[in-house]
Amino acid sequence: MSKSRDVQDRPRHLLRASMLVIGIYGLNKVTGFMRLILMTQAFGAGPQADAYAAANQLPELFQAMLVGGALAAALIPVYTAYLARGMRRPARHLSDSVLTLVVVALGLCCALAIWQAPWIVSHLLAPDFSPEQQALTASLMRILLLATFLLGIASVQSSLLNAHQHFLAPALGTVVIDIGQILGLLILAPTLGIQGMAWGTVIGMLLYLCVQIPALARFRIAYRPRIFWRLRGLQELLRLMWPRIITLGSVQAVDLVLIRLASGLDEGSISSYFYALLVVVLMPRSLFGAAISTVALPTLSEQYNLHDAKGMKRTLEQALRAMWALSIPAVVGLVALGPPAIAFLFQRGSFDSQATALVYVMVVLLAPRLVAEATQDILSLHFYARHDTRGPMWASLGWMALNIALSFWLVGPLGLGGLALATTLAALALAGALYLLIRLGSRSAGSGRLDEARLARTLGRICLACIAMIATVLYVRTLGLTTTLYLGLAIGLGGAVYMGVYFMLGGREFETAWRLLHEKKL
Repeated sequence: MSKSRDVQDRPRHLLRASMLVIGIYGLNKVTGFMRLILMTQAFGAGPQADAYAAANQLPELFQAMLVGGALAAALIPVYTAYLARGMRRPARHLSDSVLTLVVVALGLCCALAIWQAPWIVSHLLAPDFSPEQQALTASLMRILLLATFLLGIASVQSSLLNAHQHFLAPALGTVVIDIGQILGLLILAPTLGIQGMAWGTVIGMLLYLCVQIPALARFRIAYRPRIFWRLRGLQELLRLMWPRIITLGSVQAVDLVLIRLASGLDEGSISSYFYALLVVVLMPRSLFGAAISTVALPTLSEQYNLHDAKGMKRTLEQALRAMWALSIPAVVGLVALGPPAIAFLFQRGSFDSQATALVYVMVVLLAPRLVAEATQDILSLHFYARHDTRGPMWASLGWMALNIALSFWLVGPLGLGGLALATTLAALALAGALYLLIRLGSRSAGSGRLDEARLARTLGRICLACIAMIATVLYVRTLGLTTTLYLGLAIGLGGAVYMGVYFMLGGREFETAWRLLHEKKL
């Protein structure tokens, strides 16, 4: 089969590979919920959980800016271009250079932050914490920075494997990270407190490195510590990466502002916000939006390198429709289930009914943010595959300014709810801005815009199916069942009704993915 024919078949591969990654990410959601349940049971929504959430922000900033999304968005298109042209030696030089730069840059940043952790916490991150809570936050930050350094190395390896169209080992890495944290909670936390969970994160990162070794050997991806500064691909990567660094840095800057504002609110506010964020945004987003985008970016990059504009548009539309069909009912269903779902997940041990009520309010306010951010994940691929990281950068800077302004404006009258509402409104604005940029760019390039009528029909089917699902859940709630039976029956019947109505209205995303999954092994 020729390369052009192979690329034409990539939408089929996209569905099959997305289903594989979604399946593994689904397992990751199980382990992630186990970790979250153990954490809420042990520490609830209290000062230790607040300290952990605050301590994790600077490591996440480093991870986002120096590795993670910034690096993957720049590395995969450039590395894929070398592979598409059969230029294996420059590809090896690029991978060696990138990993060496990550080790040096991330190592220096983490070392400096470990040294100055107490000052960072007391002056920048959480000035309104008590001295004891600030000391705990600083010690947790030091441990998590070590984990971030290990994650940086593993993230480079994951990007290289994804560029080779291998998604299994990188996806499994998310599972073993949770396993490490679960071990930390079960074995280390009884004696070390919440620091045990932090050390469990370090264990998880070590497991992440190890699980990718067989796949790296299969594709003969070795590492030699060297930097080829004159390599055109490295120069292109650095050119692409700095706008992405600013883009993701703006996201983390918003979280840092939120932590600072929330540190002056009631005890447990920070942890309640991030518990809700994990439930309604981060977990479903990584299961659907991130899983699909992980598979779509290498495909879009290859189609761009082969000047297949129609294929790129088809792949982007397919990814967007599939993401909506999966993420919208997930978040609508969670809101419809009501507080019993939050109580079933978390209300035990140190997590009381007051914490349940607060987390559910956050879930409702953050629900639209899931769809907005998953949409951003897909739309951003259009730019990154075309080696354009400046469009998302300018959009994100506008989003950051809007988010921070709304946070300061709403936190006074609405407290923690104002902070959640601010992030949701800003996320919706960013998704709209990215779509507008794509539409204007397609018009100026004369390449044809996305099929808006087809996208609108997909959204219409999803909304009607969600209405039927909500009615089913509300009916089950009137039956007077125990919480466990109510949740089981509501989720089962609600999901079945959604899929049934969606199919009857002409939606075929699930059916196509299922058929392709069984036609050919991945």
